[in-house]
Amino acid sequence: MRMGPSQIRLFILTVLLVSIIANLCLLFRTQGDGTVVVSFRDEEEKIRWEAKQMVLRLVDKYDLSSRETAKALVFDSLMTCVFDKFQIDSSKKTSGNFSLLDQLETVTLQKWTKKLESDIAVKNSVIDFLSQPIVNNFSFTYVNNPKNVCSTDVPEVLLVVPSAPENFENRVKVRRSGRGMYTMNVNNRARLLFFVGKPANNNRTLQSKVNDEAYVYGDIVQMDFVDVYRNILLKAVSMLKWAATYCPKATYVIRTDDDVKVDVQQLLKVLKRKSEQYENFILGDKKVSWEVVRSNTSKYFVSQQEYLPSTLPPFALGGLLGYPSSTVSLLYQAALRLKPLWLDDVFITGMCAPKVGVLLLDDPDFVFTHHDW
Repeated sequence: MRMGPSQIRLFILTVLLVSIIANLCLLFRTQGDGTVVVSFRDEEEKIRWEAKQMVLRLVDKYDLSSRETAKALVFDSLMTCVFDKFQIDSSKKTSGNFSLLDQLETVTLQKWTKKLESDIAVKNSVIDFLSQPIVNNFSFTYVNNPKNVCSTDVPEVLLVVPSAPENFENRVKVRRSGRGMYTMNVNNRARLLFFVGKPANNNRTLQSKVNDEAYVYGDIVQMDFVDVYRNILLKAVSMLKWAATYCPKATYVIRTDDDVKVDVQQLLKVLKRKSEQYENFILGDKKVSWEVVRSNTSKYFVSQQEYLPSTLPPFALGGLLGYPSSTVSLLYQAALRLKPLWLDDVFITGMCAPKVGVLLLDDPDFVFTHHDW
């Protein structure tokens, strides 16, 4: 069974914890009066023990275990110094703390230099890519557009929901359930919008109902392309464009389907936690090494002319996606410059994201379930 990144991290932390406990069991023994005495096999082991104690004190004093990038890097350096076997020459064994600090400084400098070099390389690559000409116009106009929904109060989170024109019941249920209730609480600073296209076959009766719904609720964004399954990429791009144009100051954007159940508060906690580590990212249900469907009878058929490789790039399922507002603009600009693939989640999260330095992340607490409506 393939382990996800969060499971791998948990496994590594568990191994480290077990290692620490095992080491402490070897190092400590208790006298008859209950006094704990530390014993060492040699001077190097004593230095390593003192180093661990210093790390624990530093972690506690300066909160180095928080996941802010700079602090996390220093914390990583400390762990490297402590858990890597020290190569300490005999002249330094009598000054263990100085030896640790020397090594800590060197390791931190090395890690910071590598991080800066990596960041610069990524940013240069992004600049080069965004300098390329636009190849996709993605031109559409709005039939219904509540463009002032973010103008009176900047929301912390913008909830965008792709929906079909005829899915009236789903939209009503979303408004009455978790997402709707969350946005109705003014203290939450949240907005909820549904994105739909035009009814197929120029269905005027259906269009009239959508117009009425938009008037009553003020939460319908409707574009002028025909709302059919193969146009889901247009809808995905329209959501990015609308958020970047009319709600650019929102802190986060969360995309959910209209037939799923989510806990908005939990999703925001994960987004905030990831924002302490990363600047631009996509959170979602990450999929790796999925094969391309070549059967032309399948709903998900992709021809070799559309996409030549036999496997899809790593991507996140479109049922639930979350990202900072700055990521929205990057993804939209990338979508204008890449050969499109109609599978919107693959195109946006698997093809556009890497081009603009946006990381694809998953988290066990960033999840959705399908409603049984």
